[in-house]
Amino acid sequence: MPRMMPSTRLDRTLPIATALVVGFVFIGSSAPRADSPAGVSGSPRHWPGLRGDQAAGQGGTRRFPPSIETWAWSVDLPGIGHSSPVVWQGQVYSAAALVDPADPARCERTLCCHDAASGKLLWQQTIPGPVEAFNAQNSLASSTPVADASGVFWLWGTRDNLRVEAFSHAGEGRWHADLGAFNTEHGFAGSPSLWRDLLVVPMEQDGPSKVVALDTATGTIRWTLEREKARTAYSPPLVLDGSEEAGRASLIVLGSMAHGLSGIDPATGRVLWERRCLPKRSVSCPVVVATGTGNDGERIIVGTCGDGGGDNTLVALRAPGVEIPATADRPHEPAVAYQLDRSAAPYVPSPLAVGERLYLWGDRGVVTCVTAATGELRWRGRVGGTFSSSPVVVGGAILNVSADGEVIVIADGDTFEILGRTPLGEEVRSSPAVADGRLFIRSAGRLFCLAALPE
Repeated sequence: MPRMMPSTRLDRTLPIATALVVGFVFIGSSAPRADSPAGVSGSPRHWPGLRGDQAAGQGGTRRFPPSIETWAWSVDLPGIGHSSPVVWQGQVYSAAALVDPADPARCERTLCCHDAASGKLLWQQTIPGPVEAFNAQNSLASSTPVADASGVFWLWGTRDNLRVEAFSHAGEGRWHADLGAFNTEHGFAGSPSLWRDLLVVPMEQDGPSKVVALDTATGTIRWTLEREKARTAYSPPLVLDGSEEAGRASLIVLGSMAHGLSGIDPATGRVLWERRCLPKRSVSCPVVVATGTGNDGERIIVGTCGDGGGDNTLVALRAPGVEIPATADRPHEPAVAYQLDRSAAPYVPSPLAVGERLYLWGDRGVVTCVTAATGELRWRGRVGGTFSSSPVVVGGAILNVSADGEVIVIADGDTFEILGRTPLGEEVRSSPAVADGRLFIRSAGRLFCLAALPE
């Protein structure tokens, strides 16, 4: 996710074409193979969206080398982008954009599909369109796709239009939807989420805002939730499927400056609970911390906000433990468990919950570890550099990548310890992905794959 800094403007901006021609390049057989492995032990089978399942950054128990000497493979992408890689059944999806050298107001945005084991390009879909002003730490392809068994879904946007693209895993175009204007000074960078047969798209912008749920089979709008106008927010929805035994509703948790953290019924779009507690722009993924076990356990939802100057805030809410009655006159307001200031709260990198610990990887290279249930400081250490990427936990270690492309690994524990550093030498503003015993890191123009250590 991009840090919000003064925007850079190109010489001119064209309105979006009323009809865009989609170019499709088919490289080889790309349908998920019938003999695909069921999954590597100790590693997620899929990494279906930004930060994996439930945006939690949980990479499994397989270990990776803390200092990288040999990549399994790396490939060039057809342009520049900060979209994070996602993985579904042995296929890796990433997005890039290439500005037309003959006309800097036009570009080609491309969604690529590579074989996870070899890096072979399986297919790519290219969509021509306009170039608009965007933040210096943003790109024309910053939205991270989401995938499920039905296919892969991707967003791109301009001031005139936010567009949703749906493809099969074989690379065939299924449908697209135009959702209207997206007004922001920093360019588009939002990412969608999936819940059952709904694609949920946040449109928190510098104008009339809303959240839209589309049918994944057809692209038709199933519901729309109008939102109050504030500053553009880029936090993706967090989908929580609650258990009937615990009496918890299925929720979508969103972060925005106007509404703070909200729990929404994903089937209807009705607001179940809300706490207006984020005084700045929200960019990171909300995360859920589980305290206790079974039905007696409590869920704490953590959200952050801030700005490019470092005035950041973290708020931890006690999630409602029972379903809110449908007849409630107004949304339930959950209690604040704790709040942390700029000394610990990150802005762009998302928090990472691992057991009793909550890791807060700061934008300016300071990592803070607190007790997840209370916010009590455990330790703080400096890794250096600046960060837009969010950390993941893999095999008992925490891994993140700095903006200048240094892969940094620290210990998952009660003391600060740097385990390894590996320079890529390329700009990185996307978050890592982990699936089937492989770690995927995307720089601005390349995709890298690292194999896990032998068990």
